[in-house]
Amino acid sequence: MKAGYLPHLDGLRAIAVGLVVLHHAGITWIPGGFIGVDVFFVLSGYLITGQIVKNLAEKRFSFKDFYQRRLRRLAPAYLAVALVSLIAAYFILLPQDFIYHCKVAALAFLSLSNFYLANTTGGYFAAAVEEIPLLHTWSLAVEEQYYLVWPVMLIALSRINSARMKAVALLGLFALSVWFSVWYTPVNAERAYYLLPTRFHELLAGGLLAFYGASLPRLKSWQQELVSLTGLAMIIVPALVYSSDTLFPSWRALIPCLGTVMLVYAGQHAPLTGRFLTLKPMIGLGLISYSLYLWHWPIFSFTQYATGSLDVVKGAVGIALAVLLSWLTWKFIEQPFRFKWHLSGKQLFRYVYVAPAVALLVALAVVRVGDGFIGRFGDDAVRAVEAMDSEPGKHRVDCPAGASLPCADILLAGDSHAEHFGDFMSVLSSDAGLTLHVDMRAGCPALWEIIPTYIKNGRPDTDYKCVDRSHALYSQIHRYEYVVLAGYWSIADLKPDRYFLSGPKNPDLSPAVTRKVMTRAFHDSVRRIVEAGSVPVLIRDNPTAPDELFNCSRRKLLPFYDEPYEFPREEMDEAHAYANELIDELEAMHPEVMVIDPNAIICAEDVCRTELDGVPIYRDDDHLNRIGSETLGEVYIRELGNPFSESVEEEL
Repeated sequence: MKAGYLPHLDGLRAIAVGLVVLHHAGITWIPGGFIGVDVFFVLSGYLITGQIVKNLAEKRFSFKDFYQRRLRRLAPAYLAVALVSLIAAYFILLPQDFIYHCKVAALAFLSLSNFYLANTTGGYFAAAVEEIPLLHTWSLAVEEQYYLVWPVMLIALSRINSARMKAVALLGLFALSVWFSVWYTPVNAERAYYLLPTRFHELLAGGLLAFYGASLPRLKSWQQELVSLTGLAMIIVPALVYSSDTLFPSWRALIPCLGTVMLVYAGQHAPLTGRFLTLKPMIGLGLISYSLYLWHWPIFSFTQYATGSLDVVKGAVGIALAVLLSWLTWKFIEQPFRFKWHLSGKQLFRYVYVAPAVALLVALAVVRVGDGFIGRFGDDAVRAVEAMDSEPGKHRVDCPAGASLPCADILLAGDSHAEHFGDFMSVLSSDAGLTLHVDMRAGCPALWEIIPTYIKNGRPDTDYKCVDRSHALYSQIHRYEYVVLAGYWSIADLKPDRYFLSGPKNPDLSPAVTRKVMTRAFHDSVRRIVEAGSVPVLIRDNPTAPDELFNCSRRKLLPFYDEPYEFPREEMDEAHAYANELIDELEAMHPEVMVIDPNAIICAEDVCRTELDGVPIYRDDDHLNRIGSETLGEVYIRELGNPFSESVEEEL
């Protein structure tokens, strides 16, 4: 616990960055390697708090000097990575992703990227985040936000004369942050992962050690080893047993954090652990750990984006490249800025903060105004890019409450899959000379008295209002000639441990109850539509594409990607088997029922496609994009005819 350079801390940095890098490289036996970030937080809290407390005690603390040191330490290396990533993004990322990348790059430099990522992603472990090259900057933002408030708090604490009151204040602050993390993580795990309030105690844990480490008892050699080995186990075991399914940070982050505190406290002189932590390779890796943390994720992310996967070979090459770039960055950027190039405070502020910030914001503005430089992929790619970025259209007709006649000929009702079929149905209805109204509620199938439940982070998220929605919807179906039901019918089969359907009379959550409720709800819904004098129309759901294939149309635009954009039809047939059997059963029971099968167009005999007429039809793994949905409608009419035109002709 002596002041000055502590080599075992570089060994700890090596462990932290090693866990993070191996985890991100796809090493499956380290599913919890993300806890390396928590180790970094504790180390930062210990070192920086120690410096501030020492300077305060010597009455020479200066906010100006403090933030200048932070700027020298962090900004140059980040700017190097940001510049290279922007160049790579120009050649690799599609327009909307390029714009998003520029936003993150600018916000990361301003220490705000964690807020943006928390608001625009489905969480740190969502599939799409693997293709955000600067995702990892959230942790840098959290740390810098901490150091905006922590020096002020330390100054306030320094004015408390009572050591006991000071300890109470620090421990109370630690307990409050732990409590908030434990409470908020289950409420909103996606945001909790990214934000400072749920991480504050991790940095504070290191700060508490900086405050009171010197007053802790001296340990004998064997005691130091025991404490160090226990601390090391508290880091390694979570790295091996935690995973993307672990509710984190919550109380679980305390384990690696406390393990880090124990290693900082006892690891320097522990006979075995101390020797391991101070091996030359460990210290060397620790010295370049900041640059390695910066470089590794963009390399992996661009690889994933461009090629569709990150296998062992790509991961190994990526690690080697990251280590090389990290050493070069440490040698020729980090070290000179910290110890050689003595810029004045004004020069540092102008050239290392203001100028880069302005440059990044200007780059963002230029890219946004230029629509992501869509023309760089060639004229032939513009239509494909526009399709992939197109959101579902809004097809809504205002229906007066007292109107006795239908305000539209066709009602399309359902969840988000009904929404994406709105553009498909718009093509069919327009071709038949009919009007269309779409009524959608995300996550809520338009089936009678059905209650969907999604298990999110171990807790059920139940949409009880879905029943009320069905009552309101079915009270109006008599006003439409056709009532079209579309939905993500296969979700319960694709996510059997996370998605369940229940009803007022069947409240249990299980696959068996889900199928029972789904069967009952389908039959009740069709019966009510028939009794209302409307024509029931059932749309078979589109295939869910494998994660690595739904965006292969996007990668096909890149010069180094040439993989097929098809996947086996067998997978789709298995996932949709139960819902399709229900639809077949209802078609046989009710002669009024019309069935529309988009898969007759999307799929051939053995494979399903992600493109039609050269147009990408997906915007994620299970939702269609607007242009793709419209194209599906056009091809459907061309190859199979328009079922609504045929129905109108039969009536005539």
